[in-house]
Amino acid sequence: MERDGVRSLWNHTQFLILQTLTVFIVLPLLWGCGTPITVPPLSLEEIPRIEAVGNYPHQIYRIEPGDTVRIQYTFHREMDQEDVVRPDGKIAAKLVGEIGASGMTPEQLQALLVGRTADQLRNPEVVVSITHYGEKNVFVGGEVGRPGLVPYRRGLSPLQAIIAAGGFKTTARLDSVILIRTREGDEFVSRKLNLAATVTDGIKEAISLAPHDVVYVPRTPIAEANLWVAQHITELIPFVGKAGATSRFP
Repeated sequence: MERDGVRSLWNHTQFLILQTLTVFIVLPLLWGCGTPITVPPLSLEEIPRIEAVGNYPHQIYRIEPGDTVRIQYTFHREMDQEDVVRPDGKIAAKLVGEIGASGMTPEQLQALLVGRTADQLRNPEVVVSITHYGEKNVFVGGEVGRPGLVPYRRGLSPLQAIIAAGGFKTTARLDSVILIRTREGDEFVSRKLNLAATVTDGIKEAISLAPHDVVYVPRTPIAEANLWVAQHITELIPFVGKAGATSRFP
């Protein structure tokens, strides 16, 4: 009888502790917790500038590692060659040697080769073309079914890429999907996309993806709160995860 009383008192103490944690810690999390998203939302006015950052194969294209470049000399066919751009961005051009081709348009590479061979060839005329593009993907991460690489194709939208990556999890925050677009060097631009408007209201997506874009789907504030509770309360205070279970006494 005395042991039952002690057990009852212990269970009641657990309940009071959990109640206190709920009032002072858990509820504030549920009301407005979650990592604040400071990335600015995408505006229609800046779409042309952001699209200009993307390296689209169907538009003005800058050569990348993995691309196969064909170099043809109109009047000196013995100089013709085809080469794959190495990971360091360079190719070995005849009569010229190592050239950093990555980041240049085919037209810019043509002009460079003409200038570098003008003292060795008579009236050099060069045509540079891309015969095969290196692998083009976008990366989809965060609260999706299968985070990872999705093959790029012309016109691929953020929502299409997310669906190809397994779709949204129930913990996904659809109104704050982050698009990160990189360009040559360390430059990048990031914007917040409201895909909830597309999913629920059928509003057309404002922008298509470019090769190497990153699409990140964050957690909802509720999911962030649940994760915080699991990491900082349930796992650190053993009895919380077992609330309601009968305690064992010697």
